[in-house]
Amino acid sequence: MSRLIQQLSSSSTNVQLICFPFAGGYSATFRPLQPLLQDHCDLLVAEPPGHGSNRMPLVERLETLVDIYLEALIPQLGKPLVIIGHSMGGLVDYRLAQQLEQRGIFPEAVIISAVQPPHTRRKTLTHLDDGAFLDYVIDIGGVPAELVKEREVLEYFLPAIRADFKALETFDHTDHSLLQAPVHILNGEKDEPCMQDAAGWRQWTKRIRFHTFQGGHMFLLSETERVAKTIQSILSLETTWKELMQV
Repeated sequence: MSRLIQQLSSSSTNVQLICFPFAGGYSATFRPLQPLLQDHCDLLVAEPPGHGSNRMPLVERLETLVDIYLEALIPQLGKPLVIIGHSMGGLVDYRLAQQLEQRGIFPEAVIISAVQPPHTRRKTLTHLDDGAFLDYVIDIGGVPAELVKEREVLEYFLPAIRADFKALETFDHTDHSLLQAPVHILNGEKDEPCMQDAAGWRQWTKRIRFHTFQGGHMFLLSETERVAKTIQSILSLETTWKELMQV
């Protein structure tokens, strides 16, 4: 795999799970899921440009980021795939799925976690100074709980977080093609904006199911076991359905 996509584990199953992190996140975001999913799929995670160990320049346009991932992924796809993205990664996930389907590559499932629908008008925040910007990101639950009090650590990640928020702010939803793959929307019950707008995803999909977890925007990290069980169920459901269709 390229430096953009790292493989955490492989299995004997016939499915790849490819994961895309939240704003400022990187491959380590999904490591807590590894022991829970490693027997159910090949687990692959994105290392976005300028994040973690990836020394590529930061990207401030979501469409550019999707194009970069697409170029890296297509040559590596050897099994049926399921893709999942959390927060900003969920929007990347959605656009990547559209692009894949337009190329005749249909995911078994698309899991979109903790992000409002693509037509949502997003606040402009990156003009704020560093202190105000970080305060806002913390207030909306966009930072893992263990990092909230680690201000110096957060400041280290600030350029990457700013670049990702810029990508969200400038995203223009012009491709209205409906996703053909089954779509699963995951949200934390205390994440009010995402919960309130969740139904808006219906207009961009043909098949959709909603899943709710305890916690707020970062439920992916606080409800890891429940999230893993849901992903296991989705993997099992979609791969079993595919096998039945081939009989």
